[in-house]
Amino acid sequence: MFKSLVLTSFLFLLSLNAIALESIRSYEVTANPMRMNQIADHFEIVKKLARSYEVYVKEDDVLEFLKLAPQAKLLLKNIHSEFNSDDKSAQLNLAKYRKFSDVERDLNTIVSTYKDIASLETYGTTKGGRKLYALKISSPNKFFLSDKPEIMITAATHGDELVTVEVLFSLINEMLAGYGKDPRFTKMIDGRNIYFVPVVSPDSFEARERYVQGLDPNRSFPWPENINNKTVDCIQGIMDFSNAHKFIGSLDLHAYGKLVMFPWGYTENPPVPKDQVLLSDLVQAMARENQYKAGQISTTIYVAKGSSADYFYWKKNTQAIAVELADQKVPPYSAIPKVITEARELMWTFLEHFN
Repeated sequence: MFKSLVLTSFLFLLSLNAIALESIRSYEVTANPMRMNQIADHFEIVKKLARSYEVYVKEDDVLEFLKLAPQAKLLLKNIHSEFNSDDKSAQLNLAKYRKFSDVERDLNTIVSTYKDIASLETYGTTKGGRKLYALKISSPNKFFLSDKPEIMITAATHGDELVTVEVLFSLINEMLAGYGKDPRFTKMIDGRNIYFVPVVSPDSFEARERYVQGLDPNRSFPWPENINNKTVDCIQGIMDFSNAHKFIGSLDLHAYGKLVMFPWGYTENPPVPKDQVLLSDLVQAMARENQYKAGQISTTIYVAKGSSADYFYWKKNTQAIAVELADQKVPPYSAIPKVITEARELMWTFLEHFN
């Protein structure tokens, strides 16, 4: 029995080590539209460069990728090198970012500090045993109890985009601290039911990984041409959560790129004309102060099938916006105030859009 216990423990430690060493390469690709479409069907195109694209490729899929893009230029052998770095400054920087236990602690602190307007909901549990949390912010003002628009704002769909969580917590705290003191925040909270999901993907966030169970979570939603797209536990959870609500607006925070975008992602065709005008005007307004690039997902970056924005727009008729914050997923912690400044008016503009 003792040997069995030792073996089990050893295998568990090996599995943890494997998780910690998720390896994703970054490539620069220049190819014709037909070939780029083939690449987009299998790999994550993350950024449009001047005349090329940046593509993420899992280590296990490199040979398959190079068959499609033999001239691809390797940019980074591992996009997560900072997570496994021996450099002390990199380790110190990473240590300043929240882990999932810090997220849980801070959510509970918010609820205890602002108990009249903040409450915490659990909408599921991951395969790793971590809870899926949503923080509801809404005032008890009886005048606003019925027909308040429901809004959802999410972060850390990709667990390696740590800056999104830091920015979201900062803006949540700013909004709550201003309630009853700042007319703008008071009106914002009185007139809406706002649900914040600070970590969509707790297991990958804790592991500092991009993918969940080997799948890209933001390519794991159904879309009009694939209603049975293979999904993962945390994405099924957020879809189930949305089914229990009537969200008229959703904002999904990612990093990086300094972009504000609307559907569609799965096709370069625009939404129906009425929605195209509405959504285009919204992202332009959100980008007005921070000078982020605004546009449709598929034409601003490239075709991306299975995204949250497409799903919520298609299935829920939600005004769904995707944002790429900052110019790094894990910038120096000292740079976060600048990212918060860039995100501040963007978020307030989004919330005030829904009356």
